[in-house]
Amino acid sequence: MARITTLIAFAVMRETASMTLRRHAMRGPTSMSATQLSRRQTLSLAAIALVPTPALASTKTDAEKVLEALQPLSGFVDDGKWDAVRTVLAQSPIVELWKTGNSKNWIRAAALSAGDPELIELSEDLSSALQLTDQYVYDNNFIYFQPGNGKVKTKEPKDQISVAKNKLKAIIASL
Repeated sequence: MARITTLIAFAVMRETASMTLRRHAMRGPTSMSATQLSRRQTLSLAAIALVPTPALASTKTDAEKVLEALQPLSGFVDDGKWDAVRTVLAQSPIVELWKTGNSKNWIRAAALSAGDPELIELSEDLSSALQLTDQYVYDNNFIYFQPGNGKVKTKEPKDQISVAKNKLKAIIASL
């Protein structure tokens, strides 16, 4: 998303520069040449490129949606609905936070663009909690076919769901 924002900013700068050059070209030969911008014009173009985008606002809204989607998971674990938990975790925008890698983790991207090390750490902790939740639920789904004591784990996935919710609340508060 940051790359798209950058490309749009450069397109706006290029278009603004070309309009400025056309306007000065119309004034005649005493004005600036077609290849030269004044210092003031260059700085104003740079200011246009640095206008903050609403990325963090949409990140906060999406994080709130994820938090809302995680609410029923503890109940699903209590009921033994392992596939329902995994289905929620595998849907967008949640899946980008833990399964598709750092390049598609939109909270991590927002944290990196903001340069906030605490937010980066929170996004990594959230990713780990969601991964562990999926792993515990997956194991419970196939517990009867696996070697071991054959006990279904409900405490561990519920703990990881709680960790994920707390991390998301901290992320939302810091955005």
